[in-house]
Amino acid sequence: MLFGKKKEDPEERLTAEAEEETIEEEEIEDRFTPDEEPGQPETSLLSVVIPVYNAETDLPACLKSIRQQNYQNWEVILVDDGSKDGSGRICDEAAAADPRFRVIHKENAGVSNARNDGIEAAKGRYLMFIDADDVVAPYYFKHMVRAAEKYNPDLLICGFERFNDTWQQRYKLTNFHIAMFRDIKQYLMLYTVPKTNMFGVSIWAKLYRMDMINEHHLRFDPSISYEEDCNFIADLLKHVKTVAAMGAVMYRYRQQEESLSKGYRKDTFRFLVNGYNRRCGLLKDNDLSQFLPKLKSIFFTVVKTTCKKILNADLPQEEKIEEYRKLIEFPEVRDATTFERKSKSGFTNRICTAIKEKDPKKLDRVMRSWQTKDKAFAFLYKIKRGVKKVLKKIKRLVKR
Repeated sequence: MLFGKKKEDPEERLTAEAEEETIEEEEIEDRFTPDEEPGQPETSLLSVVIPVYNAETDLPACLKSIRQQNYQNWEVILVDDGSKDGSGRICDEAAAADPRFRVIHKENAGVSNARNDGIEAAKGRYLMFIDADDVVAPYYFKHMVRAAEKYNPDLLICGFERFNDTWQQRYKLTNFHIAMFRDIKQYLMLYTVPKTNMFGVSIWAKLYRMDMINEHHLRFDPSISYEEDCNFIADLLKHVKTVAAMGAVMYRYRQQEESLSKGYRKDTFRFLVNGYNRRCGLLKDNDLSQFLPKLKSIFFTVVKTTCKKILNADLPQEEKIEEYRKLIEFPEVRDATTFERKSKSGFTNRICTAIKEKDPKKLDRVMRSWQTKDKAFAFLYKIKRGVKKVLKKIKRLVKR
């Protein structure tokens, strides 16, 4: 249970909730800094690392949100990882207009290498990571730095918002200005709940102490090109003793809309398995093995999502069968099915049976059957919504 929380359901004590209603942005300044003195000096340099690769569409909005910060003592290291579009030019223009932006141009070597180069170049007391297609609230830097200086946690996190052009959803861990986790075990419990898992694995919406990063030489593994965030956080948590969570929602994560046919990348599932194993290891090392079934259940959701991506991938049927076969061969996948075989969902049970029998062709049939039903349900739902709209119009006409 986070300090400062009132009565709550025991099942929710170590979790967070996705919040539909949060404090309006214009209210945050007053609510979250009642004890600040006007003109408080900005003594601590904040270093922000942004890896950039072919991000010319969204990068300007990201940089604009940084220029609007009401905390001025910052530096941003833009690492142009061999972009082939106009991203490099946008980075150079930002640096020419404001010397607090620094640019590193390099040949493409992957996001892990890019972030490592940024860490090496950082000069600040604190460190943040921002993705090139995300944006941050204008008070993000100030509130995170002030909280870090006042409470001195090893790791500081805040609320975030997932969004795209058609929807948005906010997530936070507390309604209070700040809440302290009792110990690292409580933070690790975030991994075991679907609503809070993203708080545990993401590197953004967090503030790190540079002395800890440098003392333990924490870097991203260049050999990992997918789910690299999780491995960095897992390495960090070995040295973290205190974690604090701010109630303010200050980071906006842009959920890129990928078509299902382009959403599957061959040879990346092994990185998801690696990240899952790292999380399992953290639970075991901290005497939390009793919560492994919950983590396995979340991982099985990843398995189902991967199966859907294979189904819709622009691949010949033979290659799809081969991808299903590779997925089934992972012992972690087969192990995760043992906790899902009694699911109320017939679709889930059929997937589990196909995986248990190590039958990729059967798994393919299950997925194609699901796709047919899903399309039918989507069509019926569309009709239902259309009928509701017509009925509403008729009611309004009758009232007149």
